[in-house]
Amino acid sequence: MTKLISVADDVYAALTKLKGRESYSMIIRQLARKRTNKEQILELFGKGGIDETRVKELRGAWKRWSNRYA
Repeated sequence: MTKLISVADDVYAALTKLKGRESYSMIIRQLARKRTNKEQILELFGKGGIDETRVKELRGAWKRWSNRYA
């Protein structure tokens, strides 16, 4: 079933960049999927290198977690 949604130009550009040969639906599914911390860590370190942008994203989450629980 096809649905029509509207997104901002910058969001469309980001999705198009992520998309490659995949469909927009697959990319949105991947981005919307909830992942456990273990999956996020394995994704970060398990692909042969460290993604600097991902490290910056996780830094903020780590700081929020440590302020709450540590």
